[in-house]
Amino acid sequence: MAIHSETKTKRLKKEKDLTDFRGTEQPPKAAILDIFNYKAITNDSDHLIVAKNGTYIDLLNIEGRGVWSLTRDQQDLLLANYHYFLQVFLPDHKYLITPFPVDATSQKTYWGRRYIKVSDQLRVERDPNRIKQLQTQLRYIKDKQKQNFAVERKLRSAEFFMLLFGRTKQELRERRNAAINSGGVALVMNQIPLKKKKEILFRINNLNTDIK
Repeated sequence: MAIHSETKTKRLKKEKDLTDFRGTEQPPKAAILDIFNYKAITNDSDHLIVAKNGTYIDLLNIEGRGVWSLTRDQQDLLLANYHYFLQVFLPDHKYLITPFPVDATSQKTYWGRRYIKVSDQLRVERDPNRIKQLQTQLRYIKDKQKQNFAVERKLRSAEFFMLLFGRTKQELRERRNAAINSGGVALVMNQIPLKKKKEILFRINNLNTDIK
C-alpha cells in the first residue's frame, strides 16, 4: 500500500509539472505530425514540448534574411556562417516553414491614435480651411485602417523555425543554447513564448484552419 501511494504521489507531481495542450482531437495524417506526437507542454519558463515517449522537443524562431538584397560578399559570409553551423552543431535538428497571418497590430494602434487625435482637434476647430484639412486627414486615416484590416485578413507570411530534440530537459536546454550561440549571422534564432508556441502547434495539427 505504501509503495502504491508513493507511486501515485510521483505521478501527480509529474502531471503538475505539465500543462495539457491538444492541437486537435483527431489530427490529420501528415508526416510532420509524427514529429509532434506530443502529450503536453512543460509548465515552466522553457515551455518544452513533451513527446509521448517522454523525450522533449523545442522550437526556435529563425529570423528571415533578405538574401537577394545582400551584396555578393554578404551572401558569401552568410553561406560561410551556415556551413560553420553545420560543422559545429551536431545534434539532430529539423527545419519547419509555416505560413502565419501578417500581424498589423502596431500599424492599427498607430492609426487608431491618430484618428482619436484628429477627431479631438476637429471637434474644437472653428476655422473652415482647417476643418477641411482635418476632415481630409480623417478620410486618409480610415483608408489606412481599412488597408491594415485587409492585410491581416488576406496576407500570410512564411515563418521559419528550428526543431530541437533532447532526452531530458537539461540536454535540450544545452542544445538550444548551443544552437543559438552557433548560428552566427546565418541563423539568428530566438526562443518562442508559450502563446506563439501553441499557435504553431495548432497550425501544424490543423493545416486547413486559420489562426485568428
